[in-house]
Amino acid sequence: MKRYKGLIWLLGLMIGFSSCEMRDEILEKNELGENAGTLELNLTSVYNGVEMSRAGEVVDNGTTTGNFNEEDINVDGYTLVVTNTDTQEEVAKGLVSELKNADGKVLIPLNEGNYSVKAYNYDGANVSVSERPYFKGEQTFSVKKGISTNVGLNCKLSCIEMELGVTASFLESFNDDYSITVDNGDNANQVFNKDNLGKKYYFQTPSQKNSLNVSVKATSTEGNFIELVATVQKPADAEGGIANLADGDSFVINLTDEGSTDSYLSIGLTVDLTFTEVGETIEIPVENITYDGPSVPGGETDPEPGGGENTLTVTGIPATYNLTTTGTVPAIKVDMASENGIKSLIVAISSDNETFPGLLSGLDLLEPFDLCNLEDRPEAKSTLVGLKLISEEVYAQLHAGTLTSYTFEVTALVGLLPQTGLLGSHEFKLTISDGNETKEGTLTVNVTE
Repeated sequence: MKRYKGLIWLLGLMIGFSSCEMRDEILEKNELGENAGTLELNLTSVYNGVEMSRAGEVVDNGTTTGNFNEEDINVDGYTLVVTNTDTQEEVAKGLVSELKNADGKVLIPLNEGNYSVKAYNYDGANVSVSERPYFKGEQTFSVKKGISTNVGLNCKLSCIEMELGVTASFLESFNDDYSITVDNGDNANQVFNKDNLGKKYYFQTPSQKNSLNVSVKATSTEGNFIELVATVQKPADAEGGIANLADGDSFVINLTDEGSTDSYLSIGLTVDLTFTEVGETIEIPVENITYDGPSVPGGETDPEPGGGENTLTVTGIPATYNLTTTGTVPAIKVDMASENGIKSLIVAISSDNETFPGLLSGLDLLEPFDLCNLEDRPEAKSTLVGLKLISEEVYAQLHAGTLTSYTFEVTALVGLLPQTGLLGSHEFKLTISDGNETKEGTLTVNVTE
């Protein structure tokens, strides 16, 4: 037993020496002259006004302190950088745990001059969207000869926090294949579906933007497709008078069936905004949420698919192609256009060949799929991209509902039928909608020897 205690003591001593050597190595490049002073740093991580790195336990079931992972709130694991602002030279850099002395304090000898100190949990400055929060603190200070300069540095959220949920009434009114895209107006976007509701995401804070965009696609339990685009604007009289989106803004957006009547189904949003620097929460006023698209809360009843004004044009269906296993495959395509944007393109494939379903199943194309919404069908999306039926860029536009004209070319997919000897009659039924009008038709492909 004594031997094991001796080994443990020796191991601890070696680790201590290693840590001291690492600290000395980090500070070695800061050659001190006669005019030396000291930086004494007090570092904390703060969320909703609570110093998490000092909190002994989670507060309010995580509502106040965020329920973050230990690595994101324990400042010992943060990276610390000290820069001489006169020369722009980094004079110290390393993990906080490596820069602490034997008493657990961060004391860094520095020459007299002007400096900045920065600390962060990870380098998230250029990360557009992440599931990991980005905490950072930065401050300038001056060092005088023979004086210890005390600096208190609070690391706060340096990004925008976003959480999305749906109400019970929304779940009762819509199928669970809904898709919601939230973007910050500056090329950072995140798709939400039934699998990641309630999960927090962290968006890069855009420059000079005062709103988030929310694009919703949902199908009612009665089978009606609804597409809605909403803009959530930060109030002009927000905390500190900052009307633009700012670091530490935390949004909780909930989808409801607000505005629905017995004859009209609608989608509405409620939004809470928390300023995590101080922990104050407000509800975004209804006048700060603007809606665009065919489904507007409290608006007029949408026309039945195919009714009202003709807004969608489709050419190329219905059509029949007779192919042989030794012949060539002509270009097979369907053109569609609408000023409203293509909102839904559902493809249902069937065949009288008994082996055909097995092939489709392996490609995840056996069940009907919506080319505008493949978020819950990653394998099908990969197949369609691989067959060059669609590109990632085109899909992004279809998913956002902004593509006003599109050519759906299925030559590559249809070409597999004669190439693999799949004889018989195969049907590709297309149902296309722009949110106002729906058209459908079938491509029939007969393959013989």
